[in-house]
Amino acid sequence: MPGPTNTLLIEGSFFELAGELAQFLDGVLKPEEGSGVQVEVKSVLEQIQQIEQAEDPQSVDQAKLEELKNDALKKIVTRASALNNAPEKEFTAAYNLLISLCAQSSMRDQLLARMCQYLEQPITSSTSHAGALAIATLTTIFNVLPPDSESRYHVFLAIVKVIRARSSQQAFDALVPQLESNINDWTSAWQLDDEDVRNLYTAVADVASASGDSDLSYKYNLRALETVPPSSASETEAHDLAKKVLTQALANPSVTDFTPLTASDAIQALRKTDSALFDLLEVFSSDDYSAFVDFLETNELSSLGFPESAGGILSKKIRLLTLASIAASTPTRSVPYSTISSALQIPAEDVEMWVIDTIRAGLVEGKLSQLRQEFSVQRATYRVFGEKQWAEIQGRLMVWRRSLESVLQVVRSERERFLREGPGNYEEQGGQRNGWQNEGGQRRQGGRRNQRDGQQRDQQPREVDVGGE
Repeated sequence: MPGPTNTLLIEGSFFELAGELAQFLDGVLKPEEGSGVQVEVKSVLEQIQQIEQAEDPQSVDQAKLEELKNDALKKIVTRASALNNAPEKEFTAAYNLLISLCAQSSMRDQLLARMCQYLEQPITSSTSHAGALAIATLTTIFNVLPPDSESRYHVFLAIVKVIRARSSQQAFDALVPQLESNINDWTSAWQLDDEDVRNLYTAVADVASASGDSDLSYKYNLRALETVPPSSASETEAHDLAKKVLTQALANPSVTDFTPLTASDAIQALRKTDSALFDLLEVFSSDDYSAFVDFLETNELSSLGFPESAGGILSKKIRLLTLASIAASTPTRSVPYSTISSALQIPAEDVEMWVIDTIRAGLVEGKLSQLRQEFSVQRATYRVFGEKQWAEIQGRLMVWRRSLESVLQVVRSERERFLREGPGNYEEQGGQRNGWQNEGGQRRQGGRRNQRDGQQRDQQPREVDVGGE
């Protein structure tokens, strides 16, 4: 996989190395006598040899030498597709030699681009290791290029294409950490425009989807969608991408934040072209399970591009989101089981199971009380976060502020009384007022009544803390 820039160390003059590679290619191609790569480059290499062996290096015409080398390399690279038929043990060495020669050329980018095209093709000399050989060679090309070379972009696309074509799970697993740590730096260093960045993200999303990683596929398709300018939001490419991203988001159980979707101009453009799909987004972003049931009465999920298996996923997801919204909007931070049962249209005995599932999804945290038949909310997640949600937070902060002000007022009053009455009088009057001293001035400890109350509580249903992990 792509890593730090590397340098290939191969000893020998250009004449010797190019001649050796031409000879190797002829061994693979097996041309008729009097033809082949060696014949094509013979005269050029002889001229290069004369220049390289000149007694006075200062007299060498460097421009002429560079032109001759490029001419030889073009002839060799044109026939280099034959390396895909080379014996497996010699494949990597032959390609490394060619990469080394091309990396020194003023035509480096064009020559390496041609090699990338070859490596995207089948490698017939190895059926079991073809993908690994191609990816390793493409990685070498990527790493010998300067970090800011735009050619790295094209090489990386070739790597992703090969991983997808060869269905190499091991290569994909090795690629993911590189994406997470480097892709932002790469796009910046390569100075890509929005279209190239979008192509890069969609290529990564496609290979992630082919490898079964729906979360990563959605992540990069969404990032690709974010590169679409508002002026292009209604174009065909943007429409198709927006539709794909939206169906991925809705069908993915782990996607519960719809703010990036509702903020996208391309998604908003679906309101006119795919109104039913956009209505479904509105159900999942701001409505509840009953609205989803009503939606299904007039719309078929299959007509919106969802597979048959998506029905159960969508139904469970909207129930979890409905419960999360109830938890987030309740002013008392306590939700009765009956409210949850009614909103989710489930039996009362299933309420706790659905609350636990919602907690596992990371949407809420809280405590279940079998005694009071309610769910005490400690934290809840919003599906979208806009002005309404900011207003709710502002209201709760104001309530919290008033509570703190009340506590602070009590503390100030007690402090003033302490300073006014002195330590002795303060403790005596405070203890008598709170009723914790007996006639002898001793503190009372519980008693049989407290013990009986404790025994009764042990026999009652308990509160169960089901906070998120």
